[in-house]
Amino acid sequence: MQKEQQNVFLNGFIQNKFNPKAEMQILQTNDKKYRDDIIILYLEAFSTGKSQQYIDRTELNEYINRIYSVGNVFLAFENEKVTGALLSLPLKSDTYLPDKIKANFRVEECVYVAEMMVTENERGKGTGRLLLENFFEKMSGKNFKDAFIRVWDENIQALHLYRKNGFEDYTTINQTKINADGSGTFVMKKIYLHKKIN
Repeated sequence: MQKEQQNVFLNGFIQNKFNPKAEMQILQTNDKKYRDDIIILYLEAFSTGKSQQYIDRTELNEYINRIYSVGNVFLAFENEKVTGALLSLPLKSDTYLPDKIKANFRVEECVYVAEMMVTENERGKGTGRLLLENFFEKMSGKNFKDAFIRVWDENIQALHLYRKNGFEDYTTINQTKINADGSGTFVMKKIYLHKKIN
């Protein structure tokens, strides 16, 4: 028998009811006191490792401000430390939105998972799954009917997580990025994945 509800809302946090001693908690918040934690997660995710690229700090600050203004912020905590984040925006905010999506969906009824980030030492512990579950639980009460996320085609671990949680490949784009040292550019193939919101 499948467990229907794995999390319960508890004093502003989501806690795993099958393991109440678990230290991981999820919070949906617009409290800007976590802004620096989000920026650190973003820089860790995109300025190191295989997806290393140049990050303009001014643009990053404006982007995070926009998410706080019109989007949603879900944070994962372990022992009171931010270990993951899911940031969403209305899909119309995606400046790379492919024509195929515009032609086949009512964009104003779609939400975009703009960022999904988990600290490297917390990956594989279920943080991403819990962030997604809580995100969809909250979005099902909104006016959104569809969700999209855009993922680098070489990020196999992330693609596996999203597909396992009901997302399906929909279309692709090529996105030009600046090398981390600013010396030139490279192209990343990105996959847009789609999921219906209940």
